[in-house]
Amino acid sequence: MFNTKSFFKKIISLALVAVCLFSITALSGCDAVKKEKAVTLNGVEISNDVFTYFLDLATVELGTDADSKALREMTLAYLTTYFKTNSLAHAHGIELTIGEKAAVSQKVNDRWFVYGAYYQRVGITKETLTKVFTADAYRDRLILAYYGEGGTEEIPVARLYAAFRTNYIIFQAITGYFTETDEAGNSVRLPKNEVESLVLRFQSMADVVNSGEKTMDEAADFLAEAGIQSAVQTVVLHKDDDSYPQGFFQKVQSIDTRYAAIIGTNDYIFLVLRGEADANSKYFNDKKIEIIQSIVGDGIDTIIDGAYEVDSKVAPTVFNSYLQLIKSAKGE
Repeated sequence: MFNTKSFFKKIISLALVAVCLFSITALSGCDAVKKEKAVTLNGVEISNDVFTYFLDLATVELGTDADSKALREMTLAYLTTYFKTNSLAHAHGIELTIGEKAAVSQKVNDRWFVYGAYYQRVGITKETLTKVFTADAYRDRLILAYYGEGGTEEIPVARLYAAFRTNYIIFQAITGYFTETDEAGNSVRLPKNEVESLVLRFQSMADVVNSGEKTMDEAADFLAEAGIQSAVQTVVLHKDDDSYPQGFFQKVQSIDTRYAAIIGTNDYIFLVLRGEADANSKYFNDKKIEIIQSIVGDGIDTIIDGAYEVDSKVAPTVFNSYLQLIKSAKGE
């Protein structure tokens, strides 16, 4: 006998499942999806928010219209690396410092500022980003654990420091501008007499810094009184960094250490005090990971990849529901 009440209960149940799977706003709150994990690695359940982050990353890399198998494989590759990195860091007893945690937090806030609204629609939270970026920080620390002092693949400090001296310069700089903004909002060059006056002021400050009469901060204050507003910046610059004009690195490199000079370009004038850093300096230590990575390339990734065998299991229904959620959130 046809049971009308039972029939409508099934219809309502199916409707709720459909909403749970395909609604942008409802999916993140649906217990049916929340309770079942999309992926387990070596029997460890990966939280669905982290899974979603890496699935979204795969859709960015391959496109949302990519074959679902390809998306699944790339997502698993990301997740496996995440899992191995965390496992290896814990095996080495690595804990992030207060400074490293602060850097992770800043990275989270920067990313959230740009993508927060979208992330909320797909169930990614600030906590999710903290987990992912903490794993990135662990990777950096693993570089030091293996290639730093006492590591199994140790690179001598002398070699690292030699690379630092070759590829980086340290300096303090005060910046002046040969341009100004006109009433129409256009950038125009200063009149010739003002350019000459600016050069003379900067040269004068270079002279008093070299004589010991003023520090760079005092020189900046003096220039500010003349209407030239520029705070002193301490910079550690790599030779391939293009944030300064072409040829700037070589010009600073040619200046004697602890000597101030002016460097002019088409649009800028810089008062530069060349610095130095020994092998115990913070400047060198802050660049160690970057230097090691330039030497070993993807070496740490090879170590991480070979650290563990990983057995993965994917729940197809949950995978597909989150993929649909991401497509819907992107308006597809």
